[in-house]
Amino acid sequence: MMKDYVEKILHQDVQISPYTDMGRLPLSYRSGYDLNLMTVGGQNALLAAPVEKTPLAALRKQQHQLTIYTGLPCVLYMTDMNYYTRDVMLDEGIPFVWEGHQIYLPFIGTLLDDHKRQAITACAQISYLTQRLLLTALYQGWQKVTVTKASKLLTVSKMSITRCFDELEAFNVPYLTVRSRARSISADADKKAMWDNLQGILRNPVIKSYALRKLPDRIFPLSGLTALAHYSMLDDGAFPVYAITKKDLSAAGIFDNMLVPAGEDPACIIQELGYQIPFGNGDAVDPLTVILSISEEEKSDPRVSMAIDEMLEEHVW
Repeated sequence: MMKDYVEKILHQDVQISPYTDMGRLPLSYRSGYDLNLMTVGGQNALLAAPVEKTPLAALRKQQHQLTIYTGLPCVLYMTDMNYYTRDVMLDEGIPFVWEGHQIYLPFIGTLLDDHKRQAITACAQISYLTQRLLLTALYQGWQKVTVTKASKLLTVSKMSITRCFDELEAFNVPYLTVRSRARSISADADKKAMWDNLQGILRNPVIKSYALRKLPDRIFPLSGLTALAHYSMLDDGAFPVYAITKKDLSAAGIFDNMLVPAGEDPACIIQELGYQIPFGNGDAVDPLTVILSISEEEKSDPRVSMAIDEMLEEHVW
């Protein structure tokens, strides 16, 4: 039954066999759990199904102890679990299989929902939400911010933040800590040092750029070099650059007939960004996102380089 369910959801072969090295375990653990060795994605794990209904506090402690005793990631196999328990386990990064509902295996970067059948796996680059989380933590000086608190601060679901924390673990980001089973993120008191450490994993936030024939009717935040000029003494460019989110893009009514032909000067550029972080009075994209949106060629201009330093000194550090 276990094997059938896990294979059905993961859509891959899974090896499950009885766990035989019982001598490592106290008697209460041998009798309190149905223990199996599971191999998935080339990774071995202990699959532990409670024999009787077990309180959440005991599950958390015993899952941790089973990991220590066996030296394997311990995955709790649950047939009867409520959503509160599920949320706590996601919050604390506790692997589980909730039969008929969900599979969460952070050690192979997988969260699968039995109903939606969508997989969220470890990826080669950081997600936009995780980037937004990191930069917000830097700006606001977060200290010991848990999944629950981060979800409130960013107004997104706890499951989304759990995925962000999983990404941070996968990228070995030093600002994520695990203490007493709870994961939290704390910013470096030295913002410049944190920025320097993060730049290797941060990505360009621009999804797509639109060169328009005329200025938009709506007011959008400044972006790119226009935002840099807003934050510094850099001269404005030949045309303004604005930022827009995917959500606002459709409402803005940007159509192909509004775009200038290649080679012609536009009235403005609209940059679709993967995220936006509230900053200052909202007239411009936040400074660190501005830097990430500027090309290396543009940064090679000494005037741009000096303006970036000025912006950071005045508005970030």
